[in-house]
Amino acid sequence: MDLKVELVGVQSRNLRASCASSHTLEALERRSFFQHHGDAANEIRSRLGPTLVLFLESIIVSDELPTFYLWVSGVSEPREMFPGEEMFSELEADRFLVLYALNTGIKYHRATMALGIEDIDFTHPVDEHRDLWHPLETVLGNWLQMIEIGKITASQDEAPDEKYGPWIWHSYGRAQVGSTVTAFERLVIAVENRMSPDQLLDIPGGLLLNDAGLDAAAVPQECFIRSFLTRARRPRFKRMTPGLDAPHDPQMFAENQRFTVMDSRSEYGIVIPPVLIFASTGLYVSINPFCRVFADLIPRSDGSTLAGLYSESVERSSAELSEEGSRFILAFPVAGLFQHGFKPFGGEWWRAQRLERLFDKWRELVESGIWIVGPDGVEGSIDTFRDAETGRWDYYRIEPTW
Repeated sequence: MDLKVELVGVQSRNLRASCASSHTLEALERRSFFQHHGDAANEIRSRLGPTLVLFLESIIVSDELPTFYLWVSGVSEPREMFPGEEMFSELEADRFLVLYALNTGIKYHRATMALGIEDIDFTHPVDEHRDLWHPLETVLGNWLQMIEIGKITASQDEAPDEKYGPWIWHSYGRAQVGSTVTAFERLVIAVENRMSPDQLLDIPGGLLLNDAGLDAAAVPQECFIRSFLTRARRPRFKRMTPGLDAPHDPQMFAENQRFTVMDSRSEYGIVIPPVLIFASTGLYVSINPFCRVFADLIPRSDGSTLAGLYSESVERSSAELSEEGSRFILAFPVAGLFQHGFKPFGGEWWRAQRLERLFDKWRELVESGIWIVGPDGVEGSIDTFRDAETGRWDYYRIEPTW
């Protein structure tokens, strides 16, 4: 993918944000990095690679532009591009530069993103963490995707969600519901195609759950997980993963919900509880990885949380919301299963993995034959996930993005 094509896309959204901040496109000072900074920029030109010089000659730099993106204010000042020994060893001081700074740092030619200097350790030494370094256009392309799906938008209006400059981080983008439904459908088809017609459940077609069933389970009206569950179709098999069942019985689904019925009201605003999507059978744990409201309501020693796949809980007034996220709770500890930790395209390491990517990974495990499909769906008990502790961690790892 061409760097300048990606640049034009990000720059156009940046200019739209400028309009949202009450500037007009016609009034903007349209000068390149070298034109804008003059001698200070030309003094470091010899330290820059030819592709980076082309990039900096192509972009628009102006004091009138708003914050370039949610996590970054704009291209670094020339004097701030080479942080030297403050961030890197003496031998690496000229190997890296901070291209976008203030809120975070992005290094070029291959780039990664750190929300603070403490995050640098996730990506160094580079030779040991090459999966966290990507071409700059890949980073910018992911930022564009977040805008296109509505996860991040720009507006001059006040917003109840996290906001930096004109940029607003939403608890989820509306388009993410559709893409998650599509990922789930691909997973369901992958399993059904590996079953004989006589093994498929003889059930009427329809949605995974309807509004009446979700009302009985006390799932909030306006949230990501309700939108997903009322659009995804019901699979014609029982077992979604080793040890976890699809919610074919609405009454049992409602009875399995522990968190939705709690008094989770908060002085800080709307709280979306975790919803148990796919449940184990009779396996209870003391683990509670959910937001502080639910952590405060349940003692650490309490062992009555049913193991399974939960949607992410969020306080919508908090930062880095991820209603489209998920938490996989097992009856035994396996740290970071299906989560992604450090995010090379931006965001805090603790933000939950997106359901869409989780379903894609499960489909990959089915299609590759790592998970075997039998007469009830995916075979195996929940102990199958112990494989992650016995040299098969890659089966349960999802490549980190944002």
